[in-house]
Amino acid sequence: MSVVLRLFFQFAVVVGGIVSHTAVAESGPASVQVPVASDSESARSEALVRAMDAMLVRLTGDPAVTETELATRLRSRVGEYLNGFSYRTVTAADGDGAGRETRLLARFSRPALRNALARAEIALWPPSPPTVLVWLGAERDGERFIAGSDQGRPLLERMRTAAAPLGITLITPLMDLEDRRNLGYADIAGGFVDPVREASARYGAEAVVVGRLQGGETGTTRVRWTLLAGDEGTAERWVSSGDGARSVLASGVREMAQRLRAPFAYVPDPDSRRRLTVAVRGVESLAAHQAVAERLGQQVGVTRVIPVEIIDDRVRWRLAINVEAERVMRALDTDQRLRSDGDGYRWRP
Repeated sequence: MSVVLRLFFQFAVVVGGIVSHTAVAESGPASVQVPVASDSESARSEALVRAMDAMLVRLTGDPAVTETELATRLRSRVGEYLNGFSYRTVTAADGDGAGRETRLLARFSRPALRNALARAEIALWPPSPPTVLVWLGAERDGERFIAGSDQGRPLLERMRTAAAPLGITLITPLMDLEDRRNLGYADIAGGFVDPVREASARYGAEAVVVGRLQGGETGTTRVRWTLLAGDEGTAERWVSSGDGARSVLASGVREMAQRLRAPFAYVPDPDSRRRLTVAVRGVESLAAHQAVAERLGQQVGVTRVIPVEIIDDRVRWRLAINVEAERVMRALDTDQRLRSDGDGYRWRP
């Protein structure tokens, strides 16, 4: 461990934990945009109800949450959870081309909504929802390829569009020389899992979804999916089929979100005062220190991360958690960036 990092750590502890990481504070955006007919009070009220529904779906990954008794109560009291709103005009595509549309940007209190969901015992995403790496192999016009930076970008954008309202961030491969060397279309078509895991390790995503798409923009389209969650998680497989790539990809993403809820969504205890201590080796720079803090803060049930001891390249962290410690440990054990090492973990940069 460098002298600079040691001095930084000591200074931070003295002044009150500058380098501590609050998971909720670092979470994603708390705003939702929805179309609004006008700036009248009645139109705004109607739009805020739809915005509340959209926020609840984003926090849980489950569209059915809008049908719960809690959602009904929250819609009737939307103002209590609203931090502010504004209007903006955007260019929106419709069936006749691009047009101008007015939207309401609603800013909600995420901590208050998460607390309400927890007290209603509704499972929700961690403060930083899962990041999913997408390998999409496609067969189109007699050509076979893996979608990436040079081919198939519209297919990946459609998946991102479907995933964002569900609170899931999709990342896509670079498809550079390393990716092409590690994974080929034949690996995806054959349903082989090991090459996918090896090619995915460099991206550090919490989960990996693989799709093999057959069909075009119109007509019958079929996608065979495989979902991998964690280093050693069981491969889950399903098939989406229908008319056209857009609807079939969206259907596959919705199914993926439901399957991800089992390993990642949880019901936090809003009144918990639990603590867990974790040691991580391989922390050799300020950048690594921050990266480890952020990674720990993304784990299921972790609400705060505080460094408490530093010895060489080993940092001991105290985690504030609102679920059982065993649940957090299982998440750490399957994290691709943390390798089990003696009585703790070793950071994989």
